[in-house]
Amino acid sequence: MAVDTARTLPSLGWVPQYGELLRTLVRRELAVRFKGSALGLLWSLLYPLVMMGVYTLVFSVLWHVTGNIPHYPLFVLSGLAVWGFFQVGLQQGASAFVANGDLIKKVWFPRELVPASVVLAQTVTIGVMLAILIPIDLIVEPANARTVVLVIPMVAALICLVLGLAWLLSVANAFYRDVEHLLAVIFLPWFFLTPVLYGLEQFQAAAAHRWLVLVMRYGNPVTPYVEGVRSVALQASVPGAPLLIYIFLVGPLAAVLGLWVVQRYQDRVAIEL
Repeated sequence: MAVDTARTLPSLGWVPQYGELLRTLVRRELAVRFKGSALGLLWSLLYPLVMMGVYTLVFSVLWHVTGNIPHYPLFVLSGLAVWGFFQVGLQQGASAFVANGDLIKKVWFPRELVPASVVLAQTVTIGVMLAILIPIDLIVEPANARTVVLVIPMVAALICLVLGLAWLLSVANAFYRDVEHLLAVIFLPWFFLTPVLYGLEQFQAAAAHRWLVLVMRYGNPVTPYVEGVRSVALQASVPGAPLLIYIFLVGPLAAVLGLWVVQRYQDRVAIEL
């Protein structure tokens, strides 16, 4: 009975044997993404910088609805760094099995490596963005030095969240190809329901509709990570206990659940592909 139970639990026993394969797959993802590109990684930085400029022009300069948000361009950029990693990692991770179907059908290896390599390749982009953003934040607000170190565990928890969701959705997409199309449809409204361009407490009706703010904050899995990273990197403050518990509990739990699902269905995934 103990042996059967162990087999139903997610396992990382493949890491020592297949760690080099995972690194190879990550390098392949990076090489394919920037192949033939003169600017390479800079293209990943150019998009959020351009969008930051557009949103600042529209909401701060023309519309004047962000007067009570200090350092609004950095406010937006910190949110875009988290959201960009979440969206691209999840969208590409969900379609990883289908995109790599030929490889999966030819040779056996732990299937979780494929979505994991896609997500981990995206960490380069968020890492470079934060490496640029954080020094600017420290110059603008030196008090951020007291809290900015918390960015590291928060981003680690965010990576766990995206890995878990990518594993779950990659399995679902192998059986139902509509999943990746559904994601493409919902990401735009999902973006505007995430406080990247605004703060949830900024709404005039926030005090009268606390339940709605709570739903938008904790019902949206990426919102706590946007608010948490922004708080410690830009606002020199540590989030409250509920937000911290969410960040460091939900992400790892999503990774455990996603790993369990992909290991449970990995043989059927190869047949479906």
